[in-house]
Amino acid sequence: MITETITAPSKPALKRPPLYKVMLFDDDVSTFQCVIDIVANHFNKTADEGFDIAFKINARGAELVGIYPKDTAKTKIALANDELKVSGYPLRIELYKST
Repeated sequence: MITETITAPSKPALKRPPLYKVMLFDDDVSTFQCVIDIVANHFNKTADEGFDIAFKINARGAELVGIYPKDTAKTKIALANDELKVSGYPLRIELYKST
């Protein structure tokens, strides 16, 4: 009797997608409430975290609001920019590759 060894195909090694930083930048027009609303509505932060971020943006000129895969970050930024367009605030949101 001949026995044959069968091996299951191995799973391919999956790589995590590269991560990107989403940064908000200070301007002279956007209010603290605008920043708090954007951060709470689109970046899964609480109102208290939004206030802290708004304060840091005001003090430092910019602040990190999250690190996401590129597609997720772009979607969040697009939705936030749509809300900003409606409200009329020029808050700048940018995407940077995380190291």
